[in-house]
Amino acid sequence: MAVLIKYAPIIAMVLYAWFKMRSAERAMLRDLDNKSKRLAEGPLLDVIQRFRGAIGINALQVDVYDIEPINGLAAPDGRIFLTRGLIDKYREGVFTSAELAAVIAHEIGHLSLGHHARRQKAWRIETAARAAASAFLPAALRGLNGYIAGFIGRLLHMRLSRTDEYQADAFAVALMRRSGLDPAASISLLQKLDKLVEGRGTPISWLASHPPMKKRIAAIERAIDSVS
Repeated sequence: MAVLIKYAPIIAMVLYAWFKMRSAERAMLRDLDNKSKRLAEGPLLDVIQRFRGAIGINALQVDVYDIEPINGLAAPDGRIFLTRGLIDKYREGVFTSAELAAVIAHEIGHLSLGHHARRQKAWRIETAARAAASAFLPAALRGLNGYIAGFIGRLLHMRLSRTDEYQADAFAVALMRRSGLDPAASISLLQKLDKLVEGRGTPISWLASHPPMKKRIAAIERAIDSVS
């Protein structure tokens, strides 16, 4: 009993973090449900069918999320979303169907490689670190609790995010090649997004917290060479 009492703050913080994480996840899925519809673009439907055949699955759903930012995302329930902002640029001729295919392949990579689970684990570690700091640091240092946990969290999330992006890019290259599509579309996509950033003066959502552009492109080029 004494042990339970001693660790009660940590247990409470972990349970609270789990509850908050699940609540945020459910809220996100509700928003996606309310603002999305099934993708109905002809060339992209062919791309999705190619990916289904290459992976050997039937349940690959791609929807359009009705928000302005240029983005693609994979939901924890296995759905993939392209934002209206991204589709609008495609319709304007800024992006090709092959470049949007690269976005879809990248997001399939996140799902296939289990990146959501890894990020949830990082969130739990950050929360546990915050609770431990609160419970065990001397009273005079407890004011540093938020800074310590925040620093640990930033290190974890930055490392995971960058690692995940490199892995998802490499997965996309292999999937594009296996589907009969040119994996170099991943490079031209990133170059165009980079130019859009310069024109807007603000980050593109799909590039937020991603690795530096030059390093990411170089990694994609190495991945292309390895599957050539």
